[in-house]
Amino acid sequence: MPSIISADMTIRGDLTGAGDLQIEGKVYGRIDVGHLVLAEGGVVEGEIVAKAARLSGALTGTIHAGSVTLTATAKVQGDIHHDVLAIEAGAQLEGQCRRMTGGQSGKLLSAPVQRQVENASTYQS
Repeated sequence: MPSIISADMTIRGDLTGAGDLQIEGKVYGRIDVGHLVLAEGGVVEGEIVAKAARLSGALTGTIHAGSVTLTATAKVQGDIHHDVLAIEAGAQLEGQCRRMTGGQSGKLLSAPVQRQVENASTYQS
């Protein structure tokens, strides 16, 4: 089950973890996770490092991922460094795509977690 940044949340800072992350809100900073889903309406300004990334929202920044999928609603301004890349009809990309060589896609996770959360509500299910 992924960690979710809901549509009413804004995070400024870096997010790091080996698990899955789904972004429906806004993140300003570096994201370093196992698998990332940027939902339609979600916004990221910064760098994404992941084993796999599926983007349906807006990214201004760089992606380094083994597998990258841009859905029809994705809007990317920045470069994509990938092993596997899929772009659906309708996706918008302004930047360069560069294929990573050999072992580069296996070395994708790195730094510690730092989070600053604004307008957050905490709950338990």
